[in-house]
Amino acid sequence: MLTQRVSNILFAILIIVASIWFAIEAQGFKAAGLLASSGLPSKFFPQLTLGFMVVCAVIVAVLYSLKKIDGSDKSDTVYKNAAEARQGLAVLAVAVASYFTWSTFGFVTMAVLMGPVCLAAMGIRSIKIYITVILLTAFIYAIFTQLLNIRLV
Repeated sequence: MLTQRVSNILFAILIIVASIWFAIEAQGFKAAGLLASSGLPSKFFPQLTLGFMVVCAVIVAVLYSLKKIDGSDKSDTVYKNAAEARQGLAVLAVAVASYFTWSTFGFVTMAVLMGPVCLAAMGIRSIKIYITVILLTAFIYAIFTQLLNIRLV
């Protein structure tokens, strides 16, 4: 199992890589709404936020790499056993797959699939939790489309 120190370094690197990817994706944003009238490009705020995330992740990676922060206990690991590690990686895979589902098939498809698939990846077996997640998804969809008149595609 990974120690807290190594996992924090790897997670910081993952954040940096993902932030760079999303910043490149944001380059294609078209100016619309309030940002267009302010003269700021639509990519400004996402890229600013992603840039801030990269700065924070670099600081964390450097501090852990230089052993200024070494974690609490050398025997302390991220996951207690291999099953928990597989579940954690499965949830990460669901998150990545959800992004590609969103970009390929749209928001609604991603929203309907992400909750139940994520619960399955975590090993949740309670039907009540699945129903709750599906109902919350429908509730959020209704709020955005009916009350806020935001078109979700």
